[in-house]
Amino acid sequence: MGDVILTSPVVRALHAMLEGDVEVHFLTKSPFAPAVQGLEGIRKVWTIDRTTAEVESELVEVGFHYVVDLHANARSGFVKRALRQGGTLDLTVDKKSLAKILLVRFGVDRLKGEHVVQRYLDTLRPFGAALEVMAGQGDIGGLLLPAGTTQETGESAPNSAHRPPRIALALGAAHVGKALPKAHWHDVLVHLVQQGWAVDLIGGPDEAQVGAELAASFAEADVDNRCGQEDWGATFDRIGKAALLVVGDTGAMHAGAALQTPMVVLWGCTSPALGMGPWRPHPATRSLEPEGPTRDRPCSRLGDRCRHKVRCPERIAPERIIAAVDAVLNQTRP
Repeated sequence: MGDVILTSPVVRALHAMLEGDVEVHFLTKSPFAPAVQGLEGIRKVWTIDRTTAEVESELVEVGFHYVVDLHANARSGFVKRALRQGGTLDLTVDKKSLAKILLVRFGVDRLKGEHVVQRYLDTLRPFGAALEVMAGQGDIGGLLLPAGTTQETGESAPNSAHRPPRIALALGAAHVGKALPKAHWHDVLVHLVQQGWAVDLIGGPDEAQVGAELAASFAEADVDNRCGQEDWGATFDRIGKAALLVVGDTGAMHAGAALQTPMVVLWGCTSPALGMGPWRPHPATRSLEPEGPTRDRPCSRLGDRCRHKVRCPERIAPERIIAAVDAVLNQTRP
């Protein structure tokens, strides 16, 4: 989901760089469609469940002038091959996989802080200087809007219920190397409840049990466990309305950046040095990385492996998280 959210600047860049009426279509897997459905500048969202064969013939019938491949894998290769028969030209992102491997395995940093969005926009170089175009437009990231808003105004729809500011804790992570221990979340919740904050626990079905257990520990407080109960659209809504999002290196982090929600970002076995940090997040956002040893991070590109006896997420002390939470809230509170 995070990767899909990070492609939204490319959509805007295409409209800014190409003259005349530009029709942009977007192809992604079905679970990730909420990140781009309704996004300004996209004429149609195509989805697949398993293979690109589900849509290839229809794509060929439409006929495209260009394919911008921001995935550079076998599936996108099949799409490019099918469309080339009709004369479509393709542009493919440089994933810099070798540079990532060198950073993870040997600590050799050839990425030099380059964000993946910069690589996405560099894919458009044949059309001009995309990154400079976006900077000139004051681009701030994605165009996700909370459910119940309009693309034209960004204002809440008349029937959207007003909710007082709440804090969202995103419990989920695709890999164990990104997941904060339950005990850490509990300590953070103790502090927030003592401060009188209402809290939403967000995540998928895999986090439902942990969310239920945490919520049960604070039965007298306003701690709402939504893990496994809402789709991405509703989750985006909660993130967009939150006073603060505490989150790991996940799709929710990229949603928070796109929605300009203040965040405390917790890094585990991955690192922003890999180029997958939040893209132009809210200026009050703070990032926390594990306490030493610095050389041996990132442990892996995806967070699926940890090289330390004490896992990286466990080495972010709850006290540091609480201090960061208070600092962001003190900066953003009216």
